[in-house]
Amino acid sequence: MSPSRLRLVDGTLALLSAALEGQSALEGLLGVSVAENWEGFPEALPLLRASYESKPEGHSWGSLFFIEPEVTTLVGFGGFKGAPSPDGVVEIGYAIAPAFRGQGLATVAVAQMVQRAFADVAVRAVDAHTLGHDNPSTRVLQKSGFRKIAEMEDPDEGSIWQWRLERPTP
Repeated sequence: MSPSRLRLVDGTLALLSAALEGQSALEGLLGVSVAENWEGFPEALPLLRASYESKPEGHSWGSLFFIEPEVTTLVGFGGFKGAPSPDGVVEIGYAIAPAFRGQGLATVAVAQMVQRAFADVAVRAVDAHTLGHDNPSTRVLQKSGFRKIAEMEDPDEGSIWQWRLERPTP
């Protein structure tokens, strides 16, 4: 699947504020239509907006809005869960609107985030977490070359799997 099948737009204070304001505000700012349930984890939006209030110029390791250019629609959301750790690990997260799932868009988003991460020489690995059972997200990560490295229990979610993709060796 072509990386041009998805455009990743860096989050800003204005975009996150519009996302909380509502669909028409976000559509006006991005100039695209907005798919229902594009955000995947709407409870994260207020927290992200607050983090951008303290750094309005944006975060190089922040949120990303996923736009499908053929239908000019915001179809998903994700990004990095902060800067790389001292040992060079960065974590990604992603969600695709239900109407756009099963089209390979999550795989494209993951590939683009991994490419961004490894463009920084300090990053040696990219991590992601999924629910602790086979599901579409685990398949996306497997197709993207990630391997499961740990299992843990979350008090709210139950079983969680940790996935990692190491920087390819030259």
